[in-house]
Amino acid sequence: MFRRRRDAEDPGSGTRVAPGENDPRTAAAGRARELGTELAGIVAQADRDGARLPPGAVPVVRDIDDVLRPLLRYIEARSAQAEELRNLTAIISDYLPRALGDYLALPARYAERPGLTGSSPADDLLRQLVLLDEGVNELQDLVYTGDAAKLAIQARFLDSKFRRSDLDLD
Repeated sequence: MFRRRRDAEDPGSGTRVAPGENDPRTAAAGRARELGTELAGIVAQADRDGARLPPGAVPVVRDIDDVLRPLLRYIEARSAQAEELRNLTAIISDYLPRALGDYLALPARYAERPGLTGSSPADDLLRQLVLLDEGVNELQDLVYTGDAAKLAIQARFLDSKFRRSDLDLD
């Protein structure tokens, strides 16, 4: 679903710049803080509207929050690729609030009534939330796996730089 883009021109590609306004790490940290605030508002709203949401919706929203909140703190401290930030932004600023908002905009009597697809809006919301939960877990794996790979590359570099070889002359 999500893929890490390798692009030297990409501001989040890992290119190092001097700290300051144009530092992608500073921008990523600021964006992660904004997204954390936005996510907290969405979760609080879901908690307040819990009685109007189908059974199981609020726990899935909290599961999404349980993955995203630590991930956002990690990104705030360590930065992220631009594409990872775009995916996080889409999930937090668009997909999750739209799913909840579209459902809550319906009159209560339509929530359990089967629609054109044969499933009810309540079923559709739960399906969307489960897909978002799967997506945030996949995104989390992508972020952490990418950073783990950087660590492995650095270890190989240091090993080749400082380990004596059988070919070295004494």
